[in-house]
Amino acid sequence: MDTKLLLPNRFKRLGWLIFAPALILTILGMLEVSSALSFFSGDHFLSAWTTIRVAEKGSLSEFLDGPTNDLAGEILMALTAIGFFFVAFSRERTDDEWIMKVRLESLLWAFYVHLAAFFLSVWLSYGLAFYVVLSWNMLTAPLVFLARFHWIVYVKPYLEERRTAA
Repeated sequence: MDTKLLLPNRFKRLGWLIFAPALILTILGMLEVSSALSFFSGDHFLSAWTTIRVAEKGSLSEFLDGPTNDLAGEILMALTAIGFFFVAFSRERTDDEWIMKVRLESLLWAFYVHLAAFFLSVWLSYGLAFYVVLSWNMLTAPLVFLARFHWIVYVKPYLEERRTAA
């Protein structure tokens, strides 16, 4: 099947190399959230390398209402999204109609779960927690898509093969 909009298969490996560490660091950074939306603040072990200092008093720091600006969260979320894009939208080695059907069904499942999580977060969270929950919700669609697609394509046939062999 000719799929013009998918990336070549070699991007899948690169995507996993970007996506997995960026996702783990993003989740670790989100777990550190307390009263602010900074990913690595305070005494976090990555804060020394991820904090960008802003100019001294009397300039931009007064406008930003704080002495530091942490860009690690933005960088990690961008790397997570780029890695997800490479993994999800790269061709498989044998990209046939069944793979395309599973890819489409997995995208639909991911969209449904993402929408359900979004509606729950709108109705059940308030204040600063609302933004934290929305940050987590940005990861639901990619994670559900990858989990379901790889379960159907790789894990489920392997388990069925082992079950019939036993």
